[in-house]
Amino acid sequence: MNKFTPSILLVSTLIFSTGCQNNPNSGRDIGIVVGSILGGVAGAQMGDGSIFAGAAIGGVLGGIGGSELDRRKEALEAAEAQRQYEYEQEVQAQESLEADIKTLEEKRIRDEIARKATTADVSAAEQEAARVEAQLAAKKKSYEESQARARRIQEAQERIAKAQRELAELERQENGG
Repeated sequence: MNKFTPSILLVSTLIFSTGCQNNPNSGRDIGIVVGSILGGVAGAQMGDGSIFAGAAIGGVLGGIGGSELDRRKEALEAAEAQRQYEYEQEVQAQESLEADIKTLEEKRIRDEIARKATTADVSAAEQEAARVEAQLAAKKKSYEESQARARRIQEAQERIAKAQRELAELERQENGG
């Protein structure tokens, strides 16, 4: 191997390790580095100082290949973004369609009831609603009364406990405690 080969490999490795991070042209840059390394190695094998020519030709070819990879990667990413957008549009359209179907079904049921309902049906429904509302009001009143009784019992228990503490304190004082 030529005496320049290790230094070219070292420089190429440094470029490769630092120059390709978060770079949109990373394929091109990697292609240049790898092509330069391989071209330099091939040129060194040929002798006659061809190491630099090999590295240059390899870098150019590697850059072209890497640029093509970058272009294909961007095209794939754009296609994926388009597919994602179309999928989201389809989901929104499906949700809208389902909401429309639900609204139409509710309207169909109302229309069917309206066509078939008689005055007697309306009266019976209103009477049932009044009966259920009266039952609800009675339950609410009963519940509120039971809660009031429970509060009064708790208050009485607290008064008993307080009186018992005071009585015990007085008895202790009377007994010399």
